Amino acid sequence: MRIESVWIGRGGQGIVTAVYIVAHASIADGFYAIANPEFGAERRGAPVKAFLTITDYFEDSPEPIKNPDVAVFLDDKLIDTMRVVVEAVKPGGYVIVSSGKGPEEVAGIIGRKDVNIAVVDGIGLALKHVGLAVPNGPMVGVFAKVMGLPRLESIKEAIASQLGKAVEQNFAAAVEAYKTAVVIPAAEAGSAKISVEIPTTSAFLTGDYELVGWDQIPEGGLVYPGSSLRYKTGSWRVEKPIIDHSKCIMCRRCWLFCPDDAVLEVWREAKGPGGRVVRVKAIDFSYDYCKGCGICAQVCPTGAIQMVREL
Repeated sequence: MRIESVWIGRGGQGIVTAVYIVAHASIADGFYAIANPEFGAERRGAPVKAFLTITDYFEDSPEPIKNPDVAVFLDDKLIDTMRVVVEAVKPGGYVIVSSGKGPEEVAGIIGRKDVNIAVVDGIGLALKHVGLAVPNGPMVGVFAKVMGLPRLESIKEAIASQLGKAVEQNFAAAVEAYKTAVVIPAAEAGSAKISVEIPTTSAFLTGDYELVGWDQIPEGGLVYPGSSLRYKTGSWRVEKPIIDHSKCIMCRRCWLFCPDDAVLEVWREAKGPGGRVVRVKAIDFSYDYCKGCGICAQVCPTGAIQMVREL
């Protein structure tokens, strides 16, 4: 037996802990396991990839996985970005997705009928049981459901070993995901792209690199101004800020504390005295770059800003 899986998520979602929990539990059940993560930008919200191989024989090769049996997405917004991982899953394999969307809608996004698709609202269950938008426990539970291993008892032991706290809460989230995940069976036979080269994590944001010859390099080592404007990181967030302008006093604390310059001061129309429409300054957000950290809501003195989950 050999099960190869690729796990896709974001920094802060517990993806590395998830593969370690499954590996630890699988070893406790008598199997062999190798788990190794791969990072891009090491900050909360940045994409992260991890490889996990489970076998019933000794295996010590930590090679990256090219054609996984299972792809696990802790964030459904990464499906399009890492479409190559979906395409690389072996026919008859599994694509497991944490999403607040309906199972059929998720299946449409995945776009393959030759793989089994498992869907659960991992973030919703994590918020319910743990109080944090960290869906690693629920996704471990779904993995165990569709693969038939590791055992739930071993998962609980692994959670205790890896986390050391909130064990019952995380295990409850895993168990509920195990019981409630919706599985859509593969409808037809098909074929994956053989030996697809799943790109390094840095390609999440940068895309493909363009290699040029020596004669195309600017003379004298000239380096042109760079900009992060092309990297629209709004898809990193789980929650987004919503402002109630009737409570906003324009203190600009949200603007001052925002780490991503995603708080804007704009002109908006409002009703003035006598019903006259006037233009007033107001706070708004650039959702292309807002990562949903929630600092703006925390520092708002009037409670005008609330964080709302974004499906």
